[in-house]
Amino acid sequence: MEWALLTPILIFVMLAVVQFAMVYHARHVALAAAQSGARTARTQPAGAGWREEAVTKATEDVRKIGPNLLGGLQVQAGEADDERWVEVSGEAVRVIPFMSFHVSQRSRGPIECFRPDVDSGVACQGAQ
Repeated sequence: MEWALLTPILIFVMLAVVQFAMVYHARHVALAAAQSGARTARTQPAGAGWREEAVTKATEDVRKIGPNLLGGLQVQAGEADDERWVEVSGEAVRVIPFMSFHVSQRSRGPIECFRPDVDSGVACQGAQ
């Protein structure tokens, strides 16, 4: 009788552990893809279609590492001051049917370019 009562609880605990592992892995995959996309974005010159290249790179990385790991994949890229960022988000794989977990990771960094020591060289040439 005890086993009949404990079995559903044990199954739920095992599924919860697997669900946690899937969310944890999805976060790492999203972060790795965001870092890869941000690396691409930061090294591209201003106005050269860097957004499309960064989004493509991040999307390709997610598809290579875990093609079915993130559902509803969304990749966004942007620029603020002298920094560029890439954000990867989506829904982690569902192991427990009634639970859903949103995963979102962002990576950002300074634009890599030459900045002169003299005059008003505080921003990359051509950057907004």
